[in-house]
Parts: sequence; C-alpha cells; structure tokens
Amino acid sequence: MPINRPAVRIGVGRGAAAAAGGAIADQHQQHQHQQQQQHQAASAGVGRRQAASGSAAGVRAGGGGGALRAADLDSASPGPSPAGSLSNLSNLAQARAGRTADHSMMGVGSGATDETNSSQQTTQEGSSDSAEQVTCQPRVLKDESNFIQNVGQFYNMQDMSDVILKIGEEKYFGHKFVLAKSSEVFRTMLYSQSWTQRVASGGGDSTSGDHLGLPEIELEETEECRKHFDTFLKFLYTAEVSISMESAVGILCLADKYSVTSLKSLCTQYMVEHTRSPLVQNALQWYSWSKALHMDELIEQCSRTIAWNAEHLLASPEWHHMDADFVNDLLRNGDLVVPRENTLFQGLLQWLDSEDHAEDYLQHAKQLLPLIRFPQMQVHELYAVEQCELYQNEEIRPLLQQLINKAYRFRSLCPQQSEIDVSFTDDFYLPRNYLDLTVDTVRMQNTLRFGIQVDVRTYVGPVPSMSRDGEWKITYRKSNDTWTLQIYCHESALVGGEARVQAALIVTSQEGSVVQVEESEVTVCSRGNHLTMNITVPSVTGQESCKTMAVLMKPLPK
Repeated sequence: MPINRPAVRIGVGRGAAAAAGGAIADQHQQHQHQQQQQHQAASAGVGRRQAASGSAAGVRAGGGGGALRAADLDSASPGPSPAGSLSNLSNLAQARAGRTADHSMMGVGSGATDETNSSQQTTQEGSSDSAEQVTCQPRVLKDESNFIQNVGQFYNMQDMSDVILKIGEEKYFGHKFVLAKSSEVFRTMLYSQSWTQRVASGGGDSTSGDHLGLPEIELEETEECRKHFDTFLKFLYTAEVSISMESAVGILCLADKYSVTSLKSLCTQYMVEHTRSPLVQNALQWYSWSKALHMDELIEQCSRTIAWNAEHLLASPEWHHMDADFVNDLLRNGDLVVPRENTLFQGLLQWLDSEDHAEDYLQHAKQLLPLIRFPQMQVHELYAVEQCELYQNEEIRPLLQQLINKAYRFRSLCPQQSEIDVSFTDDFYLPRNYLDLTVDTVRMQNTLRFGIQVDVRTYVGPVPSMSRDGEWKITYRKSNDTWTLQIYCHESALVGGEARVQAALIVTSQEGSVVQVEESEVTVCSRGNHLTMNITVPSVTGQESCKTMAVLMKPLPK
C-alpha cells in the first residue's frame, strides 16, 4: 500500500493534467472565436484601436488560463478513487477555463469602453471649452419685482418699524432706511444729529406705537397734502403711484417738499400729458403750481395750451378772477392766438374793471398796459383808445399817450427803414398769431388742394393795414399725416425787393379748439426764393378730429 499510493497519485495527476490540457485547448478555440467576433464588431464601428486592444486583452487572458494555480490543485479533494479525483480535477479545470473566458471578455469590453469614454470625455471637454469662450460672459441679473414686493409688504406695518410719522390725527409706522433712501429730507430728519426727535411715552392703544418707545415725528401738512399723504408714503415702499386729476397737486407738493425726485418726475409727466390743448381748464388750474415749484416743462406746456386758446379764456367768466401775475405772463406771450391785438386791450379793460382788482386798479394798469402791442393795432383802433374811459384818468393818460405815440411813430418810420437807421425788433412791435392775418383756410380732409396753387393776399410791409395788395401763391402737398406748404411771393408783395415774413399754421378741432400751432422760421422772401414749411398732425391728436388749418402770413419789421 505505501508503494502503490504514490503510483496512483501520479496516474491521477497525469489524467487530470491531460483533462486540464484538453480543457485549455477548448478554451483556446473559444478565445479565437471570440477574437473573430470582436474583430467584426470593431469593423462595424468600435474602431481599429478598440479591436486591437480587445485582441491583446483576449490573448493575455487565454495565456493566463493555461496553467493551474497550486491553490486550485490543493483545493481538489483526492477522494477514495482515481475516477472521483479525475472528475474533480476535470470540473476544476472547466471552472477555471470559464473564469478565464469571463476575464477575457471583461478585458475586451473594458478596453473598448475605456477608449469610448476617453473619446467622449475629450470631445465634451473640447465642447465645454468652446462653449465657455462663446457664452460665458458676465451678466447682470435682477429681481426687481420681488425686491419691490418684499419691501412693499412692510408699508405702514408695525413689524420691524423703527419710527412713527404723525400727520394730524393719523399715524404711520415707518422704517428709517426705506424713508431715507428715497428722500433727502427724511434722511436729514432721521439721521442728522442736529434734528430733534421726541420719543412717545405713556399709555395708548396697541396701534399707537407709544408703548413701543419708537421715535415719533410730527409733520405739518396742508389739507390738500394731508389727504394724499398715504399715497405719497406708499410710493416710497412700492415705487408705484396712482395719480388722478384730484390728487396730482397734493402728491406733487409732497414730492417737492420731501425731495423725492422720482415721484416729482412722474407727477410732472402726468400733468404735462393732461394739460395739452384743448385741456385748457387743467392748464389754468396747474399753471400757478408749476411756477411755484419751478417746473419748467409743465410751465411751458400750460403756457402753450393757454396761449392757443386765449380767445376763449378772455370771453370766459373766470378771466375776471385771474391774478395779476397770470395776466402779466399772458400779455408777455408772443404766441397768443387771438383775432387781433385790440382783443387783448379790450380784455384787459374788463379785467381792470372787475371788483377783484378795484383796490389796485392804478398799479395794475401801469404794470399791464405797456404789454399791449399798440403798434399792431389799426389806426381806427388807436383812435378808439384815446376815446375810452381809461384814457380820461389823469394818472393813466400820460402812459397811454406815450404808448400810442410809439405806435404812430412805428407806422410813420417803418416804411422808410431802408433809408433811415431805425430798428423795430422789440417784442412791442412784433405781431402775435392774429387770426385777422389768415390768408387761407384748408379743410383737413379736402384732397382737392393737393398739388395745386392757391392765390392769396396780404398787406404790403410790416405796418398793419386794411388793404391787401401783396400777392402770394401757396402750394399744398400731403404725405400720410405730413403737410408741406411752399409759399411764393409776387412783385407786389415786396418792399425794396424783399418781404420779411413768418408763416404760422393754426389747426383747430371739430369743437373749435386750437390743438396745434406751427410757425416757420423768419424768412426774407424775394422773386428768387420761397418759404417752405411742414406740419405733422400727430396721432395723439388724430387726423379725424382736426377740422381746419388756417394759414397766417405775418409781415415782420427789421
């Protein structure tokens, strides 16, 4: 028995080795078959490098599977018979061959996957770098709506408030930072050491804020401003405001008083828009406020609307109640649209005779009479001035005599300007937009005027006259809403070979209100040139609402 056991173990070992060798041979064939499949897959799109990598991995895996590890042999149970031992070794060899094949497949797949991932990563990195160069620019992102909403929710809320504003019996919870950021006046009140604040103390209800020990600032406001203080204060939190015809002045005064420039600008825009002609009543109501608050844009718009509709104002009952400063500004305005200068003189007489101004009658007369442009009156109108009741006043007569004498001097010397050195360029000698100077009237929807010439007449020279001996021609053209006028003079309209004129176009609405006035540049016309001017009827006015366009020719002195 001791001699046979080694022989048996040797025989069994050879058989196992043969079986293992056979298994390895089969495994090698399987590897070759797998390599062929991998090569076909590489030809279909995996790529030559992936196939080569897979083949190398397969060969390495196959070579490694040809030898059995000592641990594998040791783990095989010898069993009671050679057949059992051989079977165990054969099974072990097949299992080993299976593991080797799996490792081979893993090697091939891993190589191909690594190559693909590396290629994709390289492509992605290149695309990312390119995208960064194209799109990665600095940007400013804003969240204004949420910011305003978050701040606005604290309007007049006790939460986190640190100041109380008291206006009359009303109290408002405020936040110093919100108030100070929008108003220079509040900034001084709340943060200046020199400003005295009183801290409310004592009892009170839960909404008074007294028990909180918050600083309380009492503000003095007019009744008009007090009614709209909540609207004003809410704007500081929400950056929006609701303005109406009734609240505009109150909100504007508060914005001006507390130096809230953004709110003042919004009020100005609203008021300018709502004082355009024919909204004369708004212009009259807001004119004095615009002057008091030095709002140049609103002053200009109100003055323009009032000037264009001066004829209606002079005939209205409220004219008698206008203050002296307003009348002074009106008579200084050279853009007034009135029938003639005598219309203004008659209106001034009525204003002086009203009870509202009886106390300062002489003072107002001496201040306002020099603003009447007597040189633009006809001779019979000047004579009527000398016969009026005002002329009989001994304190007023010297002034009126002086003004009338200037008018007669103008009429005498102006036609001789080319021969003598005299000038009449002061406003006192210049015409306004007198409707009596109308040379033609066009209905806005009348297309028969387009492209034809119209003969018109004016008086010759800058001295007003009842006779119309100066001949002119006007050509009308229209493109969309723009009208083009070309004005030519004849020899009969020239004085010394030239005519110094200014044209004005007065557009009226269906209701008879003046909605637009356009004036040309002062032009010296002769037989060799002409005057050209354009007027565009804006869409806000509306072409359909415009009824007529009057063409004025104003001869001007030198």
